Amino acid sequence: MKSGIILVDKPAGSTSFDCIRDLKRAWKRSDLGHCGTLDRFATGLLPILVGDGLKLVRFFLESYPNLPTYWKTYQGVLLLGRQTATGDPEGEVLHDLPVPESIDRSKIEEAMKTFENAPYAQTPPAYSAKKIEGSRASDLAREGKLNPESLKAVDVTIELFRLIDLTREGDKVRVRFEARCSKGTYVRRLAEDLGQKLGTHGTLLELCRTHVGSFKLSDAKPLSELCTTAADDAILDMGVATSFLPRMIALDADVEAMKKGQFAGLHARLANADFPPNVYCAATVAGDRPVALLELRSDQRIDFLRAFQI
Repeated sequence: MKSGIILVDKPAGSTSFDCIRDLKRAWKRSDLGHCGTLDRFATGLLPILVGDGLKLVRFFLESYPNLPTYWKTYQGVLLLGRQTATGDPEGEVLHDLPVPESIDRSKIEEAMKTFENAPYAQTPPAYSAKKIEGSRASDLAREGKLNPESLKAVDVTIELFRLIDLTREGDKVRVRFEARCSKGTYVRRLAEDLGQKLGTHGTLLELCRTHVGSFKLSDAKPLSELCTTAADDAILDMGVATSFLPRMIALDADVEAMKKGQFAGLHARLANADFPPNVYCAATVAGDRPVALLELRSDQRIDFLRAFQI
């Protein structure tokens, strides 16, 4: 069966797990896994790895700052003057206050700029999938068992936080924005923290993920369409799935040697290559077909990580 990656345009109202479940049922395959959740109310790009592609999941779910998949881009709408229990439209409204006229476009843009490429220790929301002693924070919060002190702040980076459009609705202000964030950033919390910086409240109303590294929403297909498409027609191959990794060309002789755990040929070419130290790469053969996942160490040696189907 074909392996690779699927780019899903997730609809609002479905969880990331719902998308996986629907595709498993449609394709009668169990070897699917998503590359980072989207909240139920959110829409946009949800990459899903299939078959051999699951060997790449670490590069989406763990922190690799030197790889494109470390960065995610969103467009959304936040409302100034309101705070909900969850930081999004699904939560109970806790505060609903008028926004002073003094909070205008220039002040909002100035506040947004303070988040860009600056130290930002972000506390995960109470209603999140953050694990605390094996349980989700959201489950503990609903049961009234969450100790707020157990939510430890995590350093994240906001590379871009820009205002797209601004409208006043009664005594509230709607801000349409774009944000490019490092892995692990909660955009709901970013909206709340922006409101706090402006001396009011903030809650996220809409969120759409447009990029995960070099993967784009414009290349994604709606979930409903994918569920009625044959799996082999919907899955993008392993060349696409590994496209975010540097490439090292493997000769046929290298492939045979790798099967025996021998890397002398690749070591020799690595010494003359222009790779930075401590990077991961995909060894490929003709047609850009990946055959192995390698780690290039700082001592110019190679560690074999995973093999793909040959």
